[in-house]
Amino acid sequence: MPNRKEYLKQLLNKDNWTAAEQEWMMEYLDANDFAELEMVAAEYFEADIITVKHILDKRLSDRMLKNIHQRIGIKDSSFKGIFRLYKQKIAAAAVVLLLAGAAGYMLLQHRVKQKVFATTSERQTVKLPDGSVVYLEKNSSITFPEIFDKKNREVTLKGEAFFEINHDAQHPFIISSSLINTTVLGTSFNMEVHEGNIARVVVVSGMVQVNTRESQPHKNEALVLTANKSAVYNPASDDLQLQDATDDARFFAQKMSGKFIYKGDPLAKVAADLQRYYNVPVVTDQRSAQCRFYGSFNTVDDLEKALSLIAFSLDARVKKDNANSGYIIVGGNCK
Repeated sequence: MPNRKEYLKQLLNKDNWTAAEQEWMMEYLDANDFAELEMVAAEYFEADIITVKHILDKRLSDRMLKNIHQRIGIKDSSFKGIFRLYKQKIAAAAVVLLLAGAAGYMLLQHRVKQKVFATTSERQTVKLPDGSVVYLEKNSSITFPEIFDKKNREVTLKGEAFFEINHDAQHPFIISSSLINTTVLGTSFNMEVHEGNIARVVVVSGMVQVNTRESQPHKNEALVLTANKSAVYNPASDDLQLQDATDDARFFAQKMSGKFIYKGDPLAKVAADLQRYYNVPVVTDQRSAQCRFYGSFNTVDDLEKALSLIAFSLDARVKKDNANSGYIIVGGNCK
């Protein structure tokens, strides 16, 4: 974060001031006390925060400068006699000073207010400023600005979440994380990032680009994914791989629809889905693994209800495992 003087120099550079003009202006600013002027600028800034949050155009600058001068009793004529050659730039520099020293620098330090949503034992649905929706998994968090800027829509993810992003070709949606970044325009996909583990993006619909944060030249630096494809990043080997993710995409699509539907799927696959969704061990014995299940369960149902439905339809039994932390489906009348 630059200090106030460095920030002021950056603004002067952007305004195409020559080196001599910059040096003269900095000496002028150092030699004068603008404390009262800065105080009024900060007050004005707070009153007009919504207007100047994204851009400060010339008309707004002139209006603020005039308002500030009136508040502290400075007349335009006071500038004319002393700085005739620099009148316009002095006025602009005064606004730069006020915003850099009080309002602008304050905005630089705090930026737009950041929102943070974090989960523990419950999933959470989060609506973003652009209307996009994030389904945050347990023990995960997402950080995003109260208002997206004019260039892109950027959020930061820790853990796992499913994203439904509104299409906006002019403002790419970027998800930053400790291992990978994902850029999209409008799509639905799942992203999972855990420190010390692999990171994975699975696309259900649309198209996304995934890149590592610090790729080596000989490694894949970026992958473009379409539906039913995934990118898997291994931080240990710095390897980003493209993989088929048809089954993963099916799982996430059904999960987000609120209902898992099976039409003769092996019971072992159903058990794997239950374990994945509820994060509780669910397995089958050798006999029941190949049984075909026809039925469905809602994501709002608890695990015991789903297991009871399976047991009833297949004439099977459900029992606790040896650790008493999960379930085993045994027996069954397979047809």
